[in-house]
Amino acid sequence: MVKNNNMDILKAVKNSILLESRNSYISKILYEKLSNKNFEIPDYLYVTEIINPAYSYYSRKVGEIEMPPEILSRMKGGESIHFMARQWFEQLPGFSGFEEIMNGSHLNLNVIGRADFMINNSIIEFKTKSSESINIDDLFNIYRSDLEQLLFYSVINKNPDRDNYLIFYSSSSKFYAFKIEIIDSKAIINTVRNRISIIKQSLSNDDPSILPRCSYYNYGCVFQKKNICTCDTLPQKDEEILKNAISVHEDNVMKDNLQKIYENNNDKEDLRYFDLIYPRKYYHRMRGDSEEAGTISTFNYDRKNITFFILDTIEKSILGIDGSERARKNETSMLDLYGNDKYIIKNIYDENSIVPFILKVNNSKYANNIPETYYSELAIICGRRNIKEGIIIVIYPKLDNEVVSYDITFDLSRIIDICKNKINDIKNAVKNGNPENLDLCPAFVINSCNFKHCSCKLEIMKK
Repeated sequence: MVKNNNMDILKAVKNSILLESRNSYISKILYEKLSNKNFEIPDYLYVTEIINPAYSYYSRKVGEIEMPPEILSRMKGGESIHFMARQWFEQLPGFSGFEEIMNGSHLNLNVIGRADFMINNSIIEFKTKSSESINIDDLFNIYRSDLEQLLFYSVINKNPDRDNYLIFYSSSSKFYAFKIEIIDSKAIINTVRNRISIIKQSLSNDDPSILPRCSYYNYGCVFQKKNICTCDTLPQKDEEILKNAISVHEDNVMKDNLQKIYENNNDKEDLRYFDLIYPRKYYHRMRGDSEEAGTISTFNYDRKNITFFILDTIEKSILGIDGSERARKNETSMLDLYGNDKYIIKNIYDENSIVPFILKVNNSKYANNIPETYYSELAIICGRRNIKEGIIIVIYPKLDNEVVSYDITFDLSRIIDICKNKINDIKNAVKNGNPENLDLCPAFVINSCNFKHCSCKLEIMKK
């Protein structure tokens, strides 16, 4: 008989909450900021759009488009390695976070993105390549977009470091590390401004002719394959401006450190926070189960704009902390998990009050009850960092951007035990090829699951 332990972790976490109360102080600060913000579209452009203006144009104009299987496969492969890379970079001294939100609003630049990793206040962009060797010239001749991405993140970083890193992982499992020193940040910022201007102008005029050719052209661009774009008529980018604004050096110390970490950890499971809440998605991914074809969707502008704006507001306010403080908090790791921790100052009068938080934008018209997954996500983060308190921040766009914040205190030892048991269940399921003892994913995840032989759906059909 199939064991039905659906939602076990969600219920167990709820039963492990010791205290829950509203935090009107944080809610008030964020709501006042939101009330004064007008979210015009496109209010923000993304760094990935600034790198490839033509791709940005067609993404916004065309909307959803089906991805060819070879592009989907390549994207999934790169995504899998990126997940694995978190465990490598987290072991570097000074690690302060991954997928860190970068926002150029302090420079009057409406551009946003997510940097792969951070070491204190230095940014690391990590890329997977099929090349067997990579040198400095390749950064300008072949991997210019990767270099641009790092440079644009570097100049919009609120606490910038002159030295940032572009790191490649090759098909032969070798690392190539390059230290990028910013010499002329103004030239890079001006390039960002110019890209923003021409993208908005092209969108307004329905005319991409003023844009440079997309970097994906002839490298598997979905719009080119569908004969949608006109990149064959567009000029290539001018590389000399950025080339003269930086100094590039190979970093053998960084490369050797990563190579040693990789060789000592290449057999570890890549378990993330969300995998404990949606364990069967992890199971199918690790088992190599096939997925249905996906689509490239237009950005969910409203929700992302609010999320980025609030994260930016927190960072610039008295609630924010810097990279070195994040690095100190990230030194503790109680669970064999990886995730993107965000911290906030809960009480400005207590320098020891830095706690984890999660931010959610919820389209519900009711603010009284929040999904159980929110509690579980925060609980797993608290368990890993051995911090008993955390904060859930929820924004409701359909309720005039109402902000509700909750202080949550957990029975920490119980949370850690719950997580360890769930981790063991997942590892055993993958090893034995049997998901029956894993929690079913929440209903909204099951409904949108792309795995062709989703075990959650099969189990529900048996009942």
